[in-house]
Amino acid sequence: MQRLGVGQGASWIAEGWRLLRSRMTLVIGVVILTYVLLFLASMLPFVGNVVVALASPFLMGGIYVVLHRLREINRRAEAEPLAREQPISWDLLFSVFQNPAPRKSLIGYALVSLGFQLLVLLILAGFVAVALSGIDHTVLTDPTATDKQRIEQLWPILTSPSAGILWVTVLVMSVLYGMAVFFVVPLIVLRGAKLWPAMRASFAAVTVNWLPFLVYALIWVLLILTVPFTLGLSLILIGPLMITSVYASFEDIWPEAASSDDETSGSDKPPFEPQEHTSTVM
Repeated sequence: MQRLGVGQGASWIAEGWRLLRSRMTLVIGVVILTYVLLFLASMLPFVGNVVVALASPFLMGGIYVVLHRLREINRRAEAEPLAREQPISWDLLFSVFQNPAPRKSLIGYALVSLGFQLLVLLILAGFVAVALSGIDHTVLTDPTATDKQRIEQLWPILTSPSAGILWVTVLVMSVLYGMAVFFVVPLIVLRGAKLWPAMRASFAAVTVNWLPFLVYALIWVLLILTVPFTLGLSLILIGPLMITSVYASFEDIWPEAASSDDETSGSDKPPFEPQEHTSTVM
């Protein structure tokens, strides 16, 4: 694992854009197809959310496989220009479903994700239940009540000073969880890591590279602010760019040649130990 300079936060987005631009139709296509498939899965009665949680890591892994293949072709094209014309099959998006190696870890990640969501919901539900004790809250269960009436009763509770502590707690939990899973899918799919070593490595990578990630996040805030001005059309590029830039940061922190010697498959030793590496590429 590399410890990078602050300027790398901007270079990840620049590299992600170069990767996206090299096969724009392909990258945008696989990302949109993934979103469509997950949306359709979410419409399944009773089991929609579970199916989405289980399928998401596999489809995201497929996107990273496509990006990895695209980057290999782009690198080869530097010496062999004709390599740039090599086709990339859309079947790669579903290749992770057929690969037994990462299956257990990806399913485990899906279960961890569901568990975290359930924990947050239980915390919020518990807070609301305690806050409503001793208060007439029949309007919340009254089938004739409108959503406006329910919101009017819940709003003072959710904006109270005690609720502020709750929201800060949930925010901190979400940030820590996000750090632990930020690189989990590419680590499992592209580097062969197991779930828990991948989560530890992801958390460590974001922690030691907090400065470039701060720059990265600030740039993304500015990019997302452009969405209303484009009537949402910029999302067609922003969504895929977000994924390609994450892939670029992953490859920057864990260069493939260096990671091939790491023990990622099941040892309790934290994989991808940090190394000092300051890049001047912008």
